Amino acid sequence: MTASANAQRAGPCVVVGYDGSEAARAAVAFAARRAGKTGRVFVVHAFGPPPDWLGAPNYQRMLEDHQGHGKALLDALLLEGADELIGTEFELELVGGSPATALNDVAQARDADEIVVGSRGFGRLRAALGSVSHELMHIADRPVVVIPEGLVRAHTEKRS
Repeated sequence: MTASANAQRAGPCVVVGYDGSEAARAAVAFAARRAGKTGRVFVVHAFGPPPDWLGAPNYQRMLEDHQGHGKALLDALLLEGADELIGTEFELELVGGSPATALNDVAQARDADEIVVGSRGFGRLRAALGSVSHELMHIADRPVVVIPEGLVRAHTEKRS
């Protein structure tokens, strides 16, 4: 998005990661509230087999399977009633690559104000192993909002 297009937008532009989990749904709800009626939300799902599979005999089929799974997740978000997105301008984006890199790339391309991801509650062990939120903290050039596990539980209970 160009600077002039960004200036025409009245509300915030938010990029949010989506993997189908309850944490991701809570992140989508948060992103929609942040964007409001005047902003935009880009819901991003990153797909792709691990890089060490490159060159494997069935790599193309595995890549297509991952892409198909990602498309199904994004379609399901809409089919299952993405109530949190009602009244908000949004786009769904299926992007190849690692989740953190894909989210950062979309945020840069869309001149987003922030990136939102949900926490799955794996704690310190997960962060040490390189969670998406942890990686984003190191590569992003804009604010990264991590929805804590407690808010995820509250969002889940509200939907039940």
